Amino acid sequence: MKKYTCILLLCLFALSSSAIAEAESFLLPYNYVVAKLGVYSPTSNELDGFSTGFNGEFAFGHYFNPYFAIELGVGYAQTDGDVIVVFPRAKFHGNEKIEITPLTASLRLSYPVNRWVELYGIGGIGAYFVNDHIDISNHGEISDNTTAFGGQLGGGINFNLTTNFFIGAECKYVWTTASLYGADVNLGGVRATGNFGVRF
Repeated sequence: MKKYTCILLLCLFALSSSAIAEAESFLLPYNYVVAKLGVYSPTSNELDGFSTGFNGEFAFGHYFNPYFAIELGVGYAQTDGDVIVVFPRAKFHGNEKIEITPLTASLRLSYPVNRWVELYGIGGIGAYFVNDHIDISNHGEISDNTTAFGGQLGGGINFNLTTNFFIGAECKYVWTTASLYGADVNLGGVRATGNFGVRF
């Protein structure tokens, strides 16, 4: 009986060690940089009618194991739309352009489906540096800038081309509110990107 128990334990140990080694081999090496290019689509009522604009991000990440990583990112997003600017005794039509530079820190939970495909969820916090410009028809321009804080949550998929190179897609929703011209503006929206990365 003891003989069969020992054999069973040895088999289980071998299988579990093999599974762990195989999972770890999916994501080696553990550091990566990734460029993300896509769109920012605001969804708040305050930005109703604003366009879907450019969104880009550059990020550095580190895997602690095949399932858990941290990611630090810096990016740029913009949107614009037609607005009415109200002054005492006058209203003017204008075009407002909002530019956002986010600095973010995120946690990633990954599921390596196999050696070539990885699914993941991502969530974190960030500081959002906002520059706003309103071009008032025939009356010049006004501007404002501020720093806002918020969060993001989303997910994505990566396809490993080789051990070191991968492509993928990601979609995140961002929550943040900025104070512009004395009023709170909800800048929440969807950021969808196609990604290209290098592991090292």
